[in-house]
Amino acid sequence: MKLLNKNIDMISWTSKDGAVTPVRFRLEEKGETIVIKVDHIIQTEKNKFGGSPTLSFLCSSIMDGMEKIYELTCNCDSQKWLLRKM
Repeated sequence: MKLLNKNIDMISWTSKDGAVTPVRFRLEEKGETIVIKVDHIIQTEKNKFGGSPTLSFLCSSIMDGMEKIYELTCNCDSQKWLLRKM
């Protein structure tokens, strides 16, 4: 996987017990807006990055007819999302 660290727009669900689930995200790629639906969450990890708590999700989606695996990261303090690796 290639390190990207791209800021993205995210739609996520939060359960009543506080569990966050990414649903779909939007990113700009070469002047074009791309929307990707999160098909499967493979792994979830709680971390700290620069002292801030983060949630990392290893996910997979079908893109251009192929399954692609990528990592999404949510900064819990700022609520900003990154497409970290793809």
